[in-house]
Amino acid sequence: MAATANHTRCTACRRPLPFADWTTGRPLCQSCSRPLGALVREIQAPPRTPAEEAAAYERILDTMPDALMDELIAALEAEAQKLDQANPVAGVLAELDIGRTPRERRWAAWGFAAGFALNIAIAKWAQVASAAPISEFLAPMIVGGLVAGTTCAAIGWGLARLRSPA
Repeated sequence: MAATANHTRCTACRRPLPFADWTTGRPLCQSCSRPLGALVREIQAPPRTPAEEAAAYERILDTMPDALMDELIAALEAEAQKLDQANPVAGVLAELDIGRTPRERRWAAWGFAAGFALNIAIAKWAQVASAAPISEFLAPMIVGGLVAGTTCAAIGWGLARLRSPA
């Protein structure tokens, strides 16, 4: 009975053998008996020293078919080219999922409008209180309004994200 229990697992990866493999007396599971099974076993059991690691890497590269290597290189080059062409701002916006729902866009728009209007009101109050001409306050009013509006739009978007159903 003990000898039978020892053979119920693959001798390479120690996974349980399926009943069909076990009854035929095969010592390896189906994934280990394939040509890439050795590659999988090599990856699953990492070497201990840097020299062994380098040798194992060389063995993996030697056992990998050239067609598979060419396909992997082509896929990596295509991905690198796609990343080079991508706009960094668009990548950040896509990662944050900004403006995916109408609710988020609406809250961000109202946040921008409120921030811009509040900045204009404060700048107008400062202009009236100092009795300075409007021409001195026009550029700071617009630039400050854009900054305040963008900040409040981000706050509005964040609030919409917090309140959105999961």
